[in-house]
Amino acid sequence: MQNKSTYLRRLLVIYIAFFAVLLVGLTLDVAPGFRQGLEAGTSMGQDLSEQLEQATPQSSYLLFNCPLETPAATQVATTDSLRTITARPSTITFHVTEPAGDHSMWWHAFAAVGGSPWVYWMTVAASLSFLFIIILMWLIIRSVRRSIRLEMPLERCNVWYLRLIALLSILSELCNSLSSWIMNNRAAELIADTAYTVNTTFHFSYSTLIMGLLILFAAELTAIGRDLGEEQKLTI
Repeated sequence: MQNKSTYLRRLLVIYIAFFAVLLVGLTLDVAPGFRQGLEAGTSMGQDLSEQLEQATPQSSYLLFNCPLETPAATQVATTDSLRTITARPSTITFHVTEPAGDHSMWWHAFAAVGGSPWVYWMTVAASLSFLFIIILMWLIIRSVRRSIRLEMPLERCNVWYLRLIALLSILSELCNSLSSWIMNNRAAELIADTAYTVNTTFHFSYSTLIMGLLILFAAELTAIGRDLGEEQKLTI
C-alpha cells in the first residue's frame, strides 16, 4: 500500500474530529440535561422522604419540555424603568404530585419520568442507543486503522457495525419521539382547564431518519464493494 501514511493521517483527522464532536456534544447537550435531572431527582427524593415520614404516600413525576401551542406572555422585572421585557416560553416542564394509588413502590420509582414506566424505559433505550453508537463508531475507526496498517481489506464486521448504527439512530429518535408524545398528552390532560395549551402533535425528526437510511445505504455499498473485490481476486 503506497499511500499508507496518507491514509493514516486522514484517519488521525477522523479520530480527532470524532472525539472533539463527542466531547462538545457531551458538554453542551448531555451535561446540562444530566444536571437538570439530578436536581429534579434530588428534590423529588426529599419530597418522597417527607411523605413517608408523614405517612401520606404520593406519586411524583416529571413531564419534560412540553411544547406550548399558545405561549403565555410574562413580564420580566428589570431595574431599567425605560425597558420592558416580555417572556413567551415555548416549552415548560411540569412537576406533578398526586395520590399514589394502588401501584407498587417499584412502579412509582420507574414512573418518575412521564408518570409511566414505559416512558422511563424508552428514555433509557434512547440513551443506551446513543452509547452503543459511540462504541460502534470507535470500533469502526479502530478496524479501519488495523486494516491500513496490515494492508488488508476492510473487515466484514464494519458492514454490520454500520447497519447497527443506522438502526440504533432510528430507534433512538423513535423512543425520544414516543416518550415526548406520551408526556405531552399527559400534560395536556392535567392542564386542560388552565390558560396553557400543550401541543400534542407527534413530532419525529425526519432528518434523523434520512441520516439512518443514508448510513444503511453506505453499509450496503461497503458490503457490495467488498464482495466484488473478493470475486475479482478469485477470478484472477
